[in-house]
Amino acid sequence: MRHFLLFSLSLLLSAGAVAQQVQLKGLFGSSAMLEIDGRQRLLKAGQKSPEGVKLLEATTKHARVLIDGREQKLTLDAPVAASYAEASRAEIRLTPDGRGHYSTNAWVNGRSVAMMVDTGATVIAFNYPTARRLGLNLERAEPIHVSTANGIARAYKVNLDSVTIGGIKLHNVEATVHADDFPQITLLGNSFLSRVDMEQQGGVLILRARN
Repeated sequence: MRHFLLFSLSLLLSAGAVAQQVQLKGLFGSSAMLEIDGRQRLLKAGQKSPEGVKLLEATTKHARVLIDGREQKLTLDAPVAASYAEASRAEIRLTPDGRGHYSTNAWVNGRSVAMMVDTGATVIAFNYPTARRLGLNLERAEPIHVSTANGIARAYKVNLDSVTIGGIKLHNVEATVHADDFPQITLLGNSFLSRVDMEQQGGVLILRARN
């Protein structure tokens, strides 16, 4: 399953007398998704965009671009260019898979887990094996019953210390743990989504931290 976590890293560069905004949206092998002055461009190494931005190199960790004779390195983890300007609000961008689902990688209490965005889910929902792998303590969790596509099921209500997706980190997030292996992938429900701003642009789902 191909899921790409797309980060928004903004770099303000000077192109002649006109300021040009270049954002790294994602890395895909030897290609990189850039947003240049609001237009998304998927470039392969060696290609130049209509705006004059050339992708010199793309790896799984960074992209090197050339703008007006100036070479800059963009990464998904941290900015390295001196002219980098940090966005006022943390933002991530997710593209849909072949079924139209948005998936991403999250950190729950410091441990990694794949999640699928589900606006119909009231809270984040884990299956029991995933909860055990994440080290969630269910001994003091509140037993509850939840409604699923297969009927009423036993579950546990828990509060997560932290949930981090990209640069967005929330504390004390409500979740449920099902007593079986449903759902197969953890559902990113409204206990997280209702605390961020969401927007869709051209099929891309944008999550932004609130000030």
